[in-house]
Amino acid sequence: MKKILMLVTMIMMLAVSAVCSASNGKVLDAEEAIVDKFINGGNYKAVTSMMTEDMQKNWDEKAYNNLHAQLAKDFGKLTTNQLIVVEKHNGADVLLYQVAAEKKPAARFVYLFKLNGEMPLLNDFSVMLPQQKEAAKEEAKK
Repeated sequence: MKKILMLVTMIMMLAVSAVCSASNGKVLDAEEAIVDKFINGGNYKAVTSMMTEDMQKNWDEKAYNNLHAQLAKDFGKLTTNQLIVVEKHNGADVLLYQVAAEKKPAARFVYLFKLNGEMPLLNDFSVMLPQQKEAAKEEAKK
């Protein structure tokens, strides 16, 4: 009897956990794959199919290649690229990644996705750097 009760309990726990974890998993997995291709790929033609039309207008191949050249120059090789925050909005998601690199110990990359059903498209990208201590001291004096 105990074995049957344990088996039923285990099956119920697995069923509940499968239902609960699957709610946004497919979309988030797709967004993380797009982030990986965008930041690590370096192939503009492969990335354009994952961008919204507005982003394609603002990010042509030259701008995309310049971004990668600038990141290589300013950051060096990325050592950490970890997803830390996912914000769910009506028709949009914001993914915030904590980044560490050879030349920069800390930065954050922000990716804005526009959702079209379960098909996310990259709509914007930005880099946030920590405020320098000197700038913070000057702000405190004002």
